[in-house]
This record gives sequence, structure tokens and C-alpha cells, in this order.
Amino acid sequence: MIAFALLAASLQTQSEAQTLLDNLRLAVSGGTRAKVEQFFVRPEDARGLWDMAEDRGGLRNVRLAVIPAPPGWTEGGRYWAIFHSRQDIESHTDRVFALALTAAGAKLGKEQRVWVAKSARIAHQKLDVRLSPDEHRVDVTAATRISRMSGDASLIFGLGDPYTVTLAKAGDKALPVVQVTDRVVPAPKPGDLVRAGSLMVVWGPPSATENYTFEYSGIVNSASEDKITPTATFLTAWWAPTIAQWPFTTETSVRAPADWVVRSEGVATGPSGFRCDVPISFPKIIAGKYQLAAEKTDRGKTFRAWHLGAVDKARGERDVQLMADACKFFEDRLGPFPFPGYECFDADTYYGIESYSYTLLNHRYTTRFVAHEMGHTYFGGLVPCAYIDDTFNESLTQYVDSVLRSGNSDRTLETGLRSINVPVPLSKMNIAHANNNATYMRGAYVMRMLENEIGLDAVLAGLKDLVKDRVGKPTVWADLRAYFERASGKNLDWFWSQWIDGATFPTLEVGAVEIIPRGDRSTAMVTVRQKGTDGYRLRFKIRVTGPTGQVSEKVVVLGSAYQEFQIDAAFRPVEVSIDVFGFCLASVAPAKKL
Repeated sequence: MIAFALLAASLQTQSEAQTLLDNLRLAVSGGTRAKVEQFFVRPEDARGLWDMAEDRGGLRNVRLAVIPAPPGWTEGGRYWAIFHSRQDIESHTDRVFALALTAAGAKLGKEQRVWVAKSARIAHQKLDVRLSPDEHRVDVTAATRISRMSGDASLIFGLGDPYTVTLAKAGDKALPVVQVTDRVVPAPKPGDLVRAGSLMVVWGPPSATENYTFEYSGIVNSASEDKITPTATFLTAWWAPTIAQWPFTTETSVRAPADWVVRSEGVATGPSGFRCDVPISFPKIIAGKYQLAAEKTDRGKTFRAWHLGAVDKARGERDVQLMADACKFFEDRLGPFPFPGYECFDADTYYGIESYSYTLLNHRYTTRFVAHEMGHTYFGGLVPCAYIDDTFNESLTQYVDSVLRSGNSDRTLETGLRSINVPVPLSKMNIAHANNNATYMRGAYVMRMLENEIGLDAVLAGLKDLVKDRVGKPTVWADLRAYFERASGKNLDWFWSQWIDGATFPTLEVGAVEIIPRGDRSTAMVTVRQKGTDGYRLRFKIRVTGPTGQVSEKVVVLGSAYQEFQIDAAFRPVEVSIDVFGFCLASVAPAKKL
């Protein structure tokens, strides 16, 4: 009787899940947000789904699967609803929600963290890739070696939606492939490989083997992202199996037309073979009918620009000089560049992508962004970023390249200050192009603020130590703090709390002002108030201006709701103002006329 009762409860749960799948599939296919939102216990939990739908052109481009929560992943609920679509950049991910059983039946609960390395991580992959450009097709064999961790949760690999798995093996043992559709909630068995959206789940506790093999193929031909065409191939995201987008080393072999130029990460081991001993999160393949536009060797490293179609020699020469100059700048400040050179490949409709021994950029933007992409060899490459929790790598790269190397010529800092209108913390910005690019601009601005707190030498020492210490270690904003504290000898808990993990920004205003004459000089006693924050520590300038435009200013630190400061001047002030630029993220009330 007890066994029968347990079985009945299980079947009832699966029945509820199936009913939800049937009803939710119709709502999603209708493309109406309100109809989908009614299936959530809390509408605010759907925010990630709306972001995904917007990125992918609307709900009608999103598909649905419902599966039991894999063994070892049931803490959020017994069933998962997986919203999936094509992923063509590394920050696009499926959205997975636990099913909550309510009095009104099954509904969608909280979003689940599925891109987590619970019981293993990938150590190394040997990727055998065959391109069929006329068919827009790629066939891949991925020999994947994992490194076991504590825990026995099912292994969840990620592999993009366009790819169909035809064979899976754990060691020498074949794994039955269960392809989940939007029609039926499956009942997987231990040892199955369950393919649901971009999830590729080895059902049940991991076996003793460290070696898995996956064979799969895909038709890839998006308008402006990953593509395989008779002219060029760009495979940049979710085409190789990943666990939580943690970094791993690679060996890649690519079969392509004989007249194509082919690249993957690392050092060439043959005409179309590559080995990357730097663990990276996003191996890529760029291939096509490229022509060498320019080449330059500097300090033992070789830099090349490759163009599709007609060669623009002047642009190519400009770009390779930029690469050489940027490499020298980065090496002098951050440490050795880990590859024998760097190359820039033109894209046609593709915008551009972070990479480490080479990059792909739209032909209109190579000169503008090639140095930034090279900076990712350090931040994103040597210091990996999974694009799951945050995008610290974009912030640090923007700071080192645009602020330090280019002297803020692109007005990164001004844009960063304006980002106070975006109420999202840096530590929560996991999609680089979202939030009006605030992860780039505010992140670089915050690094300038840090520079004004601890000094440029300490910032550079912290960055250099970071690059040396975190090779192959998944990294987020929280991991960075210790390096700057060690370099400066200062506790930066308050800085991280206010500016990295927080997104509440004060308004500063001048309050009472008393002018004390001192012969031909004056002393201004200026009270400054912060509004909208509770006792933030704020660094800024107070500026007093004289009747003929004379200026006296002082950098001060406010650590309470209001505080009085003394500013000496060789004139009688007629105006008092506050300047926060480069010192803190705040808005400022108008100057006070005296």
C-alpha cells in the first residue's frame, strides 16, 4: 500500500507537469507575454524569460521542454520547464524554471541555476570538426575529459540548440539519447543522455569514467551571428560541450575547403590543427576565403589582419600596428602575452566576439575595437569569465584599453557616470550588451574610482597579480577584491558593497556656506549633504569660484549624511559647486551662488 501511494503521487506530479506543458506550449506559441506570465506563481520571476525573448526576436522564437529535475538537482522542485532558443553569443542561455504545485495546479516557480559545476568540470576537449559550407552544416566529435569534484549530481553539459546529438558515450559505454520535444514530459532512466533545449544531461550519478564522447551536427546560418556559408564560417558560442562555461584546454582539428584560412584558439599544430594550453571558456572557429591584408612582427610576436573579399591595405596596416602597440602596452602593465601573436579576422554581418589568440570583428569596426578584443586575452582568457553571473572582464578590459591606453578618448568615463540611471549592480550584469552597455562603461568608471582611492600603482599591481594567479579559475567580481586589498593594504569591503554589489546612487548638494575673510584670502566653510543613500562613503571635489573665474578646489571624503569642509582660496568665493567625475557615482545638485 505504501509503495502504491508513492507511485500514485509520482504519477499525479507527472500528470500535472504534462498538463502545464500542454497549456504553456500554446501560450508561448501565441507570442503574448500576458498569457505566459499568468503561468508564473510570481510574475517578477519571469524577468529572465522576457530578456531572452527580446534577444531572440520575441516569444514565438522560444521553444519549450519540460523534464523531471535531474538526480542531484531537485532542491528547487521535481520538474523543470526549459525555455530554449538558438544561442549565438556566450551570454545567451536557456531559462529554466522549477514547477511549483499549487492549489490551482502546476505553475512556474523560481528560475533555477543550472549552469553550475556540481560534480565535475571539463578539463580538456579534443574537437574534430568537419565543415560543409554548401550545406551550412558542421559535424563534430568532442572527446571530453572531465575532472571529478565532490558530489554525485547528474552531469549537465551545455550544447546549443542547433545541434543534434547522434552518439554519446561514457568511456566505452553508449548512452541512449533521449531527445525531448515540446509534446511529452519524458521519464528518463539512469544512464540516458537527455537532450532538452541546450541541456545535455547524463542522467544519474556520474560513472567512474572521466572520458565522454559526443558526436553531433548542426545547420548554422543565422543572419548576423554564427554561420556556415560558402564564403566564411563563424562558430563562436555553445558549439562545443561545456559545463557551467568553466574553462578548459583544447585540441581542435578542422576539415574545411582547401583554399580556406582556418583558426581556432591557441598555437597551430598543422594547417588546420590547434592546441590551446590556456584554459578558456569559449573555443571558437573562424574559417573562410580570407586574404592577408597586413602583417607585422614586433618584439618576437606576429600580428596579422585578414580580410574577406577585397583587401583594404591601409586599414590592415593600421590594425596590425594597433595590435603591436596594444600588446606592448598590455605586456608592460599586465604581464606576458600568452600567445605568439594575435590576428584580426573580418566579419561581414557579424558584429564581433571576444577571443584570445585572434578575434573576429565586423569589417567596419576592426580599427575601433581590435585592441579591446586583445585585452580580453587577459580578462576573459587568462582570467576566465563564464558570462553566467557577471561580466567583470568587460569592465576591466574597457578600463585598461579605453581609459589607461587611450586616455579616455572615447569618453568611456563620461558614459560610465551617466549609467547611474541603470539600477542594476555590476555584479549582476551577466549580459554584456544589456543595460545600455553599463558593464563596460560603469565598470571602467568604477575602476577609475578605485584608482583614485588606492592609487594607479596599486591598481596595476592588483591586476598583474590577478592575471598571474587566476589562470583557469572561474572568476567573478567578488574574487577581484582581495587582489586590490593586498596591493593597497586597504580594506575595500565598503567599496565593493557600494559600487560593485549596489546600484543605489546618491545626490550631492551644497548646504550652508560661511565665508570667513582672512586679509586678501578667504576660507569657505561648506556643508555638503548626500541624499538617497544611508551614510555612503563618497569622494569628490568641492570647487569654489571667484568673481573673475578664479578657482580653488579640494578633494574631500564624506562619510555621513552631511559634513562641513574647509576650502581656502586667494579670493572671495561667489559660487560653490561639487565635481564627482572620476571619484564617485552620484548626481549633483546645481552650484550654489553666494
